[in-house]
Amino acid sequence: MATLKRCVLLLMGIAVCGGCTTGVGIVIDSRPKGGPTASTFLLVDRWHAGVVIKVSDIPGDLVPERRDFPEAEYLEFGWGDWDFYQAQRFNLGYALKALLFPSKSVLHVVGFRGLVAGYAYYREIIEFTPPSHGFERLVGYLDKSFAREGGGVAAPLGRGLYGDSRFYPARGAFHLFNTCNTWTAGVLQAAGYPISSAITVGTLVSDARRFGHVLQSRPATR
Repeated sequence: MATLKRCVLLLMGIAVCGGCTTGVGIVIDSRPKGGPTASTFLLVDRWHAGVVIKVSDIPGDLVPERRDFPEAEYLEFGWGDWDFYQAQRFNLGYALKALLFPSKSVLHVVGFRGLVAGYAYYREIIEFTPPSHGFERLVGYLDKSFAREGGGVAAPLGRGLYGDSRFYPARGAFHLFNTCNTWTAGVLQAAGYPISSAITVGTLVSDARRFGHVLQSRPATR
């Protein structure tokens, strides 16, 4: 069983939400130009990738679920397998199901205040500043990721993993070729960045460094 668990973790790391990154590398500031900007932050850890946006930058009525976080200055968004993501500890059965079979998905949303640089435990944080039309498309992508019955506001499924956080039902099936990394790549693609539809974190970060500014990069500790 221990050997099987190690194999599953290795597969998750390489094929699902893994791949290690090393060093800061060279940052090329080739952000889309034109018009006012609002920052988006890519968060990367060994097993996870997600994005952060400022609540006050959200245009119009998009992401009405932000009202569940009245004290938040920023919202962090992550997408993943329904059962595996919501589990409070590693579950081998959920991990195998997530790898082998298309399954329902959830969004994990965290509200927080303060500086994004240094936030939580993330190994790498990369800032993007798309023009206003690109940022609006990006937020639209986040908005459409919520599964809402009858076009209303998505109801929280329960408490999230840390801080002021909640899980919400999401759109799209999670499987080996549609993971947290491909979803996060889609968020950045919506803003106009030519990011590949990454399967591994390594691929995602390699692309992201070309178009964003690295705010934080630290060695793996877990």
